[in-house]
Order: sequence, then C-alpha cells, then structure tokens
Amino acid sequence: MSCNLKTEKVENTMTPEQVVDKINGMFAEKMAAVPTKDDVAGLRAELDGVKSLETKSADLEKAIAKLEGKLEAMAEKAVSVKPSRKARHLGDAMSMTYEKNLSQIQDAVAKRQSITLDVKEMTINGDYTDANGNLGEGVALTTLDTEIDKVPRPVRRVRQIANVGTTASKFVTYIQQTAQPFKNFEGGEETEGWTAEGVLKPAGEITYAEVSVEVKKIAGTIKVSKEMLADLAFVRSEINGELMQSIEQGIDWNMINGSGVGAQITGLLNAGIPGYVAGVFTGVVPGANILDVIRILKAQIQSANQEPTHVLLHPEDVARLEISKSATGEYTFPYWMNGQLLVSGLTIVPTTNIAPDTIVIGDFSKLIVKIREDVNMTVGYENDDFTRNMVTILAEARLVQYIKNNQLTAFCTDSIAAVIADIVAP
Repeated sequence: MSCNLKTEKVENTMTPEQVVDKINGMFAEKMAAVPTKDDVAGLRAELDGVKSLETKSADLEKAIAKLEGKLEAMAEKAVSVKPSRKARHLGDAMSMTYEKNLSQIQDAVAKRQSITLDVKEMTINGDYTDANGNLGEGVALTTLDTEIDKVPRPVRRVRQIANVGTTASKFVTYIQQTAQPFKNFEGGEETEGWTAEGVLKPAGEITYAEVSVEVKKIAGTIKVSKEMLADLAFVRSEINGELMQSIEQGIDWNMINGSGVGAQITGLLNAGIPGYVAGVFTGVVPGANILDVIRILKAQIQSANQEPTHVLLHPEDVARLEISKSATGEYTFPYWMNGQLLVSGLTIVPTTNIAPDTIVIGDFSKLIVKIREDVNMTVGYENDDFTRNMVTILAEARLVQYIKNNQLTAFCTDSIAAVIADIVAP
C-alpha cells in the first residue's frame, strides 16, 4: 500500500508510515518560522491523503491523531501572509547558524580546534542571502537596553556636611593656639586678673604653633577596547560616570575610615577624636537605648564647649532609632524636619560607609576638607595598550582632610553597645 506526498514536486512512492514521518518533518520546518494559513492548508491536504486510506494500522491511526492535534495548534498561530522580515529569537538564529555550519563545526572538533560563527548577518529566510542571492541586511536578533545594570553604591553623605574648600598647595598649614592667657578664668574660681587700683597688672601669655597636613591623591583606572568606545557611544559616558562615582565613593569612605598612612587621608575614626568617657551617667539610665547614647555623647561634647550638629550611623542603627519603644511598648519616634531625621536637635546621617554599632557625633563644620584637584578624567595609552587596541581611562582627585587639634573635642565616637552597657541601670 502506498500514497504520494502532494507537497513534493517530484513523484515519490512511500509507505503510509513514511508519509507520516515526512509530514512530521514538514511540521517542524513550518513551526521554525511563523506558519501561514497556506502552510496549514498544505499540511492538512497531506494528512487527509493519509486518512483516506482504507486500511490503516493501529499505530498509524495514533500517529494521524497526533498530527491532527499539531495541525490544530498550528492553525491557531498561523497568519494570513508571512511577514517579509521579522526579528528572530537569538536562540533560533544561533540554531540555524549551527545547522548551516555543521560540517565546519564537525571538522573543527575532529581537529581539536575552535570555530567562530557569525550570527549578526542572519536574515529572515534563515540564510545569509535574500531571495535574489544578494547579501542580506541582517535582522535585529536582540534589542539593546542602554541602561546599565549598575552595582548599588553607598549614598555619599559626609562630604556634603563637611567644611569643604580649595587649596593650590601641596601642604595646608594652620595656626594652633597652644596656651591661653588667664586660662583659669574659665573655671569660675579665678585668682588672677582682678586687681586693685595702682597694683601691678598680671601678665598673661599666649603661644601658637604651626601645623601642616599633606594633600593626598586618590585615583583609579579602567581599560576599554577602542571598538567598544566606537561601537557603543553611550558606554564612554557610562564608564566616565562610573569611574567618577568610584572615586567619590573612595573619598567618602576614607573621610570616615582612612588610616592617614601612606597615600590615604586621615578619616574621622583615625583622627584622634575622643571616645565616650564614663562618668555621671554610668549605671543610671533605665532601659538605655541608642537614643540615650546620642543624648549623652552630645552632653560630653557640650561639656568641652563645643556644639555637635550631626550623627553618623549605619542604616541598621538608624532603624534601631525608629523602632525604639518605651517600657510600655509605645514607639519613641525621633523627630523629622524638612525630610531630616533629628534626635536632640542633631541631624542623623545614615551611611553604609560606617560599620554597624559605630557612632560618630560631632560638629561637622570642624571637619575641614581642602580640594586641590576635584575628580578629573584622562584617556590615553599605557604600556602595551596601543598594540592591544585598548585605551586606559584614569580618574583621580587630590585633597586633604583634617580636624584642627583644638577642635577634636567637637567630635566623639564609640561602640553603641559599649556605651549602652555602661549607662544602663542594673
């Protein structure tokens, strides 16, 4: 028993089973692209030819039933006219490229070699040429989203609240007062200064010293191929912006944590600012929490004749502020003003550049930053960049940070948990 496959342009005599296998292959071919209603009609005619056979085996009946189900599914996706051009999925294009170059791939594998397959010029008909034999224009295999998926960075805040200025020198020098005249006047029990008429007036003494701090440099580089800069214009601005943000983040982190050793600036935590001093509040605060720590450190700074303005905290510790409760469970929310979180009149500054459980409180107008060179960009060749068709992009800045020696008492830093442990009532 035999039948003819009608879509074949030549007369081929095959068994019904062979015809079913052939129709299955035709289904796969048509479904690789967008099927048309004409495709569905042609396959239906072939299937009807097999169904019209008088004698069919049970296996053939099952195969015909599966083909009918496939045909119904294809009919739902079929379009009236196949688009002249339509972008393929990248996977489709890669599969077709693989099939076209299969012999080359097998040859390369046999020789333990690699092979590069170009998918960029793939056209809608699955070939590299159009119907007239001309080189195809290619199709968009994917859409480029030009918004870079950036790694989240800390919000830079310390520079915003510091006392920032400029300098044109390698060193910044300030004058420090090392002794005051009549310093015992401050204690309220002065024994000098007040004199009777006609008596020799007391002589005071005041001394000064010069203190110099060195401007330091922070820099970073990245290498990029010239092709990337030429082919993807937006990448250049993204790289520049990313490098600048990296430098800015490096500055902000070092303003808090810098060691002051070598090329690093001296950060707040290494500037010699005082820690918490145990005293009248030791063991007397019921249910002590982070709010109490802030208020007590503020009092310590005020006792040194300074007035703090800001508090640096890790976001986790800021959350502890906001979920603080009274002994009976009521929230003791801090106060907000113009979008700023305030505690005891101090502005809370959250930053991940400070470690959890660490607090820095102080008068940040006394944190002085002098910029010699703000962040700038340079592009050029380095080492073998020219021969490798690469360019190096450099970002750098030069600055110095310092707290004058007599103003160190305007700040205080310590472990929040350690202060709570000292002040909490037994």
